[in-house]
Amino acid sequence: MKIRGIKLARKAFSDRPKKFSITWLLPNFLTICALIFGLQAFYHGMLENWNLVIIFIIIAAVFDLLDGRVARLLKSTSNFGMYLDSLSDFVVFGTIPPITIYFWMGGTKNQYLWIVAVLFIICSALRLARFNSELSDKPTYAKNYFSGIPTPAAAFLALLPITGLEIFALNEFKTEFYISIWISLIAIGMVSNLPTFSGKVMLVPRKFVIPFLIFLGILSHYIISDPTKGFTLLVLIYIITIPISPVFYYRLRSKFEKNNKNN
Repeated sequence: MKIRGIKLARKAFSDRPKKFSITWLLPNFLTICALIFGLQAFYHGMLENWNLVIIFIIIAAVFDLLDGRVARLLKSTSNFGMYLDSLSDFVVFGTIPPITIYFWMGGTKNQYLWIVAVLFIICSALRLARFNSELSDKPTYAKNYFSGIPTPAAAFLALLPITGLEIFALNEFKTEFYISIWISLIAIGMVSNLPTFSGKVMLVPRKFVIPFLIFLGILSHYIISDPTKGFTLLVLIYIITIPISPVFYYRLRSKFEKNNKNN
């Protein structure tokens, strides 16, 4: 039995490809770029360059958005790429933002905030594990929805106080109590069953295509010209979608269940 096992292991190893194409490497390279920019955000967080933290997290999110799309476009999706993407997301969006907020609030002066930061990190790990296990289990009507707040969106929400409190002159809310509640709510939102828009298969009606492109152009220009204000606007738009998502989701589920019942 031992010899047979060794032979099977050797066969499995010999079956592995000796070379990989650029189309296979490119999506994984984009994932690594997201990881690099996320680590740069962490570095500037330690230097208290908060605006640079926001900029680098935005860039990391762009690369994270591109890697999966490029992999599907080039038909080079793989388990390796999926695991690498999850590990990168855990570091960039699940770990760096709460630690950055901890530094922003003054570090060791806030002992309870550290507990909340750890809670956020644990919830992000659980959320990513659940996402990977549910990839092929979703019914058709749920393809455009996540269960809970996705980790990149949670990262943006967690970093919102850095820009939002200053822009709206709400610095009185920069206390351990309020920030801890905010981070805790986001952490719980990640592991909840709350349906949230994914935008992966969003269809825009023909008459709204031009206005939608104009809106995206203005938003992109705003983010590039003033990243902190653009970041804040982007996160506020996402917050508005959170209570709207369940309405559309449960309407689609009800319609789906009704059709199945009739059939």
